[in-house]
Amino acid sequence: MGYKRVCISCRISVNRDIGSDSEREHPCPECGTPMLFLPHRFRPPQKEDKQAWNVVKFLIENGFPFQHVYKEGSDEYHKKPTDNYVPYPKNLRDAEAFVEKYKNQSLNN
Repeated sequence: MGYKRVCISCRISVNRDIGSDSEREHPCPECGTPMLFLPHRFRPPQKEDKQAWNVVKFLIENGFPFQHVYKEGSDEYHKKPTDNYVPYPKNLRDAEAFVEKYKNQSLNN
């Protein structure tokens, strides 16, 4: 399954397949800093959309690098696991509420 390498500063995303010989550190082609490694479900905003990139940065800094977040803590109570997934917010106000509501699922927790 593919992954995305993302540079928040330069607002770019690069698709990369991962295999046994794949490196996890990859420098940004524009600024040279190490790119973040995010799952395939991350959908990068347009480069010009600074507000959307600010939301991405806020979520990642608060421990939500676009991993699955569950409405009720796990997927075992639902017909399909996707029935219980919470969609990621699109604006900063909703992102702040999202982080507060699901802080127990944060990777920073």
